[in-house]
Amino acid sequence: MNVIPGGLWRFAVVAGALSAVLAAGACGTENGAASGDPAASGPATRAPSPLPTLASPTPTPSTACSAEGISLSMDQVDAAMGLRATWVRLLNCGTRPYRLNGYPALRVLGKDRQPFDVHAVRGTRQIKDPGPKPLTVAPGKSARIGIVWRNLVTESSVPAVNGTYLEVRPAAGRPVVVLPANGPLDLGNTGRLETTAWAIVP
Repeated sequence: MNVIPGGLWRFAVVAGALSAVLAAGACGTENGAASGDPAASGPATRAPSPLPTLASPTPTPSTACSAEGISLSMDQVDAAMGLRATWVRLLNCGTRPYRLNGYPALRVLGKDRQPFDVHAVRGTRQIKDPGPKPLTVAPGKSARIGIVWRNLVTESSVPAVNGTYLEVRPAAGRPVVVLPANGPLDLGNTGRLETTAWAIVP
């Protein structure tokens, strides 16, 4: 029988133990990768985020084609920090050109179609105003104005305006058209409604 010296015997034991540990670690790594362990197989792949859903367009109230050969509609009111703004569109639904010149005459009406004490101001700094000029709206084409107001209450003793209809006289001498508002015309008690001049819709 061969006798291993004491120093070599201890070296052989340590080397054997180290080989066993390395072998066990290799097996554990293979098992982890096979079982889908993220720590062993690398960073997990994230699922893509869902795309945002766009809101459906809001219906726009509109009048029927009038005897003058026009119809009016109002876009949804854009409201931010008490400031309100929207477009009022005039469509030439007739067979002859329709002429406009500058600013319309406007009145805010209640549910009973009675006018509120509101002053329609020609011009506004809140949105771009093209300024007054003669326009001709061809059949099938449109023009528009922008209207702006503030929902502001400064005097509790003065009733707030909450209009339901907008009365529009497109040009001097033309018949008025009463348009259902696309949302409340909530002017508070400012008594002020600003409007741009008519412009052809691009």
